[in-house]
Amino acid sequence: MKEIIDLVVVGAGPAGLMAAKTAAEMGLKVMLVEKNKDFRKLRRACSAQFIMDDGYENEFIKIEDGKIFFQKNKFEVKYSGPLVDVTNKYYYSPKGNRIHFANADGSPFAVKFDKNILLQDLLKECEDLGVEVRMGTLAYAGEDLGDYVRINIKNGYCRSAIEAKKLVIAEGVNAQLTGVFGLNRNRKLFATAHVLKYILEGVSEYEPNSWNLFYGKAYHSNAAVIVGPSLYGDRTVELTLCGNAILRPEIIFHNVTKNSPIKNWFTNAKVIDKHGCAVKAFTSLKIPYAGNVIAIGDSAAYVEVEVQGALMCGFHAAKAVKAELQGDNGFEQYTSWWKESFEFNRDEYLQVSQGYALVPTYSDDEIDYMFALIKDKRLEGTYSQYKTPKLMWDSILEFKAKIHEERPNLFEKIKKIDQLTLSGTF
Repeated sequence: MKEIIDLVVVGAGPAGLMAAKTAAEMGLKVMLVEKNKDFRKLRRACSAQFIMDDGYENEFIKIEDGKIFFQKNKFEVKYSGPLVDVTNKYYYSPKGNRIHFANADGSPFAVKFDKNILLQDLLKECEDLGVEVRMGTLAYAGEDLGDYVRINIKNGYCRSAIEAKKLVIAEGVNAQLTGVFGLNRNRKLFATAHVLKYILEGVSEYEPNSWNLFYGKAYHSNAAVIVGPSLYGDRTVELTLCGNAILRPEIIFHNVTKNSPIKNWFTNAKVIDKHGCAVKAFTSLKIPYAGNVIAIGDSAAYVEVEVQGALMCGFHAAKAVKAELQGDNGFEQYTSWWKESFEFNRDEYLQVSQGYALVPTYSDDEIDYMFALIKDKRLEGTYSQYKTPKLMWDSILEFKAKIHEERPNLFEKIKKIDQLTLSGTF
């Protein structure tokens, strides 16, 4: 009979690595399965910044001396790579009216980091703790047999099965194995986004340490066109574009750089690298476990939990597995923490805070008009994709009477702000 180990973790992203590391530190026998062969060659376009907003995802993090400290959850993570502060964020309308987000003291509200280095640091810790790591191995099927879980894996042409008492799925947003174990059954799939991140040098007019989001049809995309800092060098930036199977990001790139209000930014620009991915936007899993299986991080989220959220998921998932093996309701405890920590688990998250729906809900002229109302005002520095649009709309709506008088049709649209949902937007 095959040995039944304590835990198999599928996916060696931040959530999976943290789960494997923490479980091994608690004395569990752990195997980690990852489809990629080498973290140094990852080409996925994904978010890689620590978010410094106080209370973001119910946590307060601090970065110093080569470590990220999670002060509320009480753990720390090593990180030996470079860091770049983000101190200003700007929303641009088609005519260049700019909304400014920044902390009054100039402190960063986000810090970019090298995700590949973070993963390498965590992987080394896992290996040093005795985690059995199988890189270049795909977990493609399996079943929960009641007393244990069987996971089918393949490495090249070699196929085999692993048996474990518990399974943590940390495979990321596309959640294929999550579906195999039935956890996607009641989830709604909104859309599949195609994302490309171009690394460029020679971009003019870019303000260092800033994020710039461009809204409107003039930028040839329903999603924001984003220009932000890069880790490739002081004179490089990232241009992130989100499209779909019809409006592909390559087409958006051509139009933004050749035929948009910011085309002059790219007159002398040169592409030095490119990363891409496809992202499925599911509703989040309110109950992320069934039987001996739990899905964590992006696998259970509405799109993503960010890297710091993934690390927290891994930490708490390992503790949940340990509790389950001791006869306690660890998965229920994890679920309570999961529901409380992430905004997208609240019922009202389906209400679009119009930061998502500026395009196509409002015309370019309407976006220009609204942004002009508050273009000279500095709003609080925040990364949060939920808090940022709320701050923006609270400021715009200070001019409600003016909008009603000057733009009655626009005012009628804005009155419906609480009726629009992500479902309707997609």
